[in-house]
Amino acid sequence: MEFRLTLVRHGESVANVNHMLSGWMDVSLTEHGRAELIRMRESLRYPESEAYFSSSLTRCVDTSHLLFPDKSPVISDDYKEINFRSLEGHVLANEAEMLDYFSSWVCDVPMRDEETLTPVMERARKAFLGTVRKCEEEGGSSATIVTHSGIMRALVISLFNLEKSSFLSMNVPNGLGYLITFDGLEPLRCERLDEILV
Repeated sequence: MEFRLTLVRHGESVANVNHMLSGWMDVSLTEHGRAELIRMRESLRYPESEAYFSSSLTRCVDTSHLLFPDKSPVISDDYKEINFRSLEGHVLANEAEMLDYFSSWVCDVPMRDEETLTPVMERARKAFLGTVRKCEEEGGSSATIVTHSGIMRALVISLFNLEKSSFLSMNVPNGLGYLITFDGLEPLRCERLDEILV
């Protein structure tokens, strides 16, 4: 039996606007981000799921309530973003500085003590496949998880054996993400929500 896992990135956050590394730091959505999520809820048809989950960080919990107001997501630390540790709150001045930082990061070269790509991939795979397994054991065939761009990209790279450098070119817009279809725990395909939602 096929299982559909919908991954949705949180709405625009204060950290997104300020080019801030905010992994486990609890930052809020911007007013623009909230309005954009409401517009998306009204104009897009997100896949229906039997179970809903969310990262425990406020930007994801609020996104879940705005996009899926009639659902009660299971809140979990398992879906939290990259842990930037002592770099939490560090501001990268512009896109070039951001690209420079993440070009080293994807090669598992930290600036300080942050999680790098390989451990994030391992953590993501364990957390998300654990959710798929649990849902399947309970007879479910679909789930939606509101989470973060970094851990979402790490999961896709891990599941589909992509080059680590592809992390740099994977653009995940706020409020969108991926639909991954599994056969058991074997990933079959990955579709971008911005290409399939109507």
